[in-house]
Amino acid sequence: MIETRLGSETLSHQSPMTVTQSMRKNSQEIPTHHLSMSETISTQLSEENSNLFTVDLNDKGLTEIPEDCCIPHLKYLVLNHNKIKTLTKDLIKFTELELLSLEGNQLISLPTEIHLLSKLATLNISHNQISCLPDELSQLGNIRNVLVSHNNLEQLPALLGDLVTLETLDVSGNSLKCLPKSVIDLKNLCVLNLDSNLIFTFPKVICYLPKLIELSLSGNQIHSLPKEIRELKNLRKLLLRNNKLTFLSVQLFQLTSLEELYLDDNKIAVLSDKVENLQQLKVLSVANNLLTSITEKLCFCGMMTQLILHGNQIKKLPRKIYKFRYLRELGINRNLLATLPEQIRNVTNLSVVECSGNAVLHIPIEIKNCIHITKVDLSCNKLSEFPSGLGSLTALTYLNLAENYFVHISADISSIKNLNHLDLSRNKLSSFSVYICRLEYLSYLDLSNNEISSVPLQVSSMNSLQILILCSNKFDSFPEELCAIKNLQKLDLSDNLIKWIPLEISNLQGLKDLNLSNNQLNSFPVEICQLATLENMKICQIDGIKFTNLPEELCKLAQLKELDISHNALETLPNDIGEIKSLVRLIAANNRLHQLPKSITSLNCLQELNLKKNQLTSLPNDFYHLQTLREINLDENPLLVPPREFCEGKQLFPIGCYLQRADVRDENLIQKIFQTISLGILKNDFEVFCKKLQLQNADITTLQKDRTLKIEDKVLAALNIWKQKHQFKMTPRGMIEQLVRILTMTDLYDLAARVRTLRVYAEALNI
Repeated sequence: MIETRLGSETLSHQSPMTVTQSMRKNSQEIPTHHLSMSETISTQLSEENSNLFTVDLNDKGLTEIPEDCCIPHLKYLVLNHNKIKTLTKDLIKFTELELLSLEGNQLISLPTEIHLLSKLATLNISHNQISCLPDELSQLGNIRNVLVSHNNLEQLPALLGDLVTLETLDVSGNSLKCLPKSVIDLKNLCVLNLDSNLIFTFPKVICYLPKLIELSLSGNQIHSLPKEIRELKNLRKLLLRNNKLTFLSVQLFQLTSLEELYLDDNKIAVLSDKVENLQQLKVLSVANNLLTSITEKLCFCGMMTQLILHGNQIKKLPRKIYKFRYLRELGINRNLLATLPEQIRNVTNLSVVECSGNAVLHIPIEIKNCIHITKVDLSCNKLSEFPSGLGSLTALTYLNLAENYFVHISADISSIKNLNHLDLSRNKLSSFSVYICRLEYLSYLDLSNNEISSVPLQVSSMNSLQILILCSNKFDSFPEELCAIKNLQKLDLSDNLIKWIPLEISNLQGLKDLNLSNNQLNSFPVEICQLATLENMKICQIDGIKFTNLPEELCKLAQLKELDISHNALETLPNDIGEIKSLVRLIAANNRLHQLPKSITSLNCLQELNLKKNQLTSLPNDFYHLQTLREINLDENPLLVPPREFCEGKQLFPIGCYLQRADVRDENLIQKIFQTISLGILKNDFEVFCKKLQLQNADITTLQKDRTLKIEDKVLAALNIWKQKHQFKMTPRGMIEQLVRILTMTDLYDLAARVRTLRVYAEALNI
């Protein structure tokens, strides 16, 4: 492997991304003091720190390079993900600098003084807004790595070729159409990344870079490869994904050092017999092309470890596949295969087989010889019988047989002792096979979209099972047997016909995720409120019987983070919903809510609130307290407070500002009503009024005995006690309506009428 030195560290030429990651790692692992923000940006540096040579100020919100970074002997300066727009001429002070990283800033250019960094070996200015590189860049006599990806470059400096020490150049994600001729002089260039540019013609100048080992031109508009490509004798990795290639020139197959070839997402119809010349080829990926067959000659690439053929029109694999002695991954999803070749038995190092989306009717028994297979995906095929050969694959941990035609599962499956993930969804299964229950290490099981109506008792032995998907089956009751799966964390029984939930569900004390949507429950199952560990709950009734209310016990689920109760007929939410302090996501769209409980504003972790299509006319005035809220959907509600136009942007700030002003108005109105009531209550009516307010006897007695207070002051004190008790459960409007009822029950009809008049007047003037 060719290597380049970064100071005292080593960078591998595996890819430009690897170089970037290694560079970051190196800046963190250099055996010296590592400066924090406070340690670096200071007015003075102590004598003992005078030899520091690493400064790392990633993500500090900086708008310029701090002056105090000008430390003698500074070698590594890392300022990624700040807000720096320009570099000053003070760069001349960094005479010893070897690494400068400014990735993810707001730079629009580099200063011409950049060439004064005479010892600079690595420059990373990726993810900025640079449209042009100065010619002076070509005077950096020690530069080895230049990373300028994801900028606005339309061309490179004409003198780029003067960077004769350059080993890695990443200019991906720009708007380049061609390369300067001087690139031919980059005799030490090992890695070149030109991904995601506007290149229509393969730049021939690249073909004369003698040390190039990795070349990436993915995401361009290249239609063909030049014959000169044969000159890249040392090329090991070539990436040409997502271009316009329709064929491959024969000269490509003269690159005998090539180890990895990526040609995905082109329009290649034929793979030449010449491919057998690539004797060092380990990885070939030609996914999403127009191949109808694979040449037998490919099998003579004896070093192949990964063969990816997804998304073509291949009807059969080559018979000589057995020659792939080192093949570990075979990817043939979305083709036209009817079977796998029997010769697969000799591909004994095979670890991953992905063959979904074909027309496979049969899997040869010989696959049992591939004892190292850990993953098999045969989903979306035409299998009707469980492939018996899979039963011998003792190393198998992942098996996907979804969307086939299985009616039952044979005993062979129980032999796959180490199986961890099993997907049998979208088949024709009429029962939950007892043989599945013998898979003691199974943690994920998907049996959704079948015709299962019961669960065997043996399911209790599945101690490793954590995720069980049984949605869209034929259950008419919650299977009590499931309540014995002691380590179950996620259970999906949505889209069944379940009418009741057993009390035994409380045994699932490790359950975190429960989906009971679209069933036939007559009311919200209060039994699930005993699941103290529940974090996600979904009972969305698009097709099921709709709930009209929720139990207050729901608020005991203190760990709940996500609650989806959409598409019901709810008119209210529990008064104490604010007690679910961990709630992050609340979906209550498509209900009949006309009012939100006051406590909802106590949900200080809430990030998403969807109340679309309800009957809300107002929001709580302290709605702005939900400072963590990021997504708000109040569409299709008859909102008056705040008006609909304040909610259309789905942002908390305008809603909060309006409601904050409304909060002040409502508080003023309530105090005015309190004053009106205090002046209208006679001494003889005070005790009756207090009892109608449901004040504690001790409070009433204390107020009655206090001779320092006038009767109107006692009434005000009583009203404030009442308000303090109800302010977190009732909106200001609700409190006013309740006061009107209390005054009416106390036979104070004139006073009740005055309070009504005040409320109507305030609403009319919007004060």
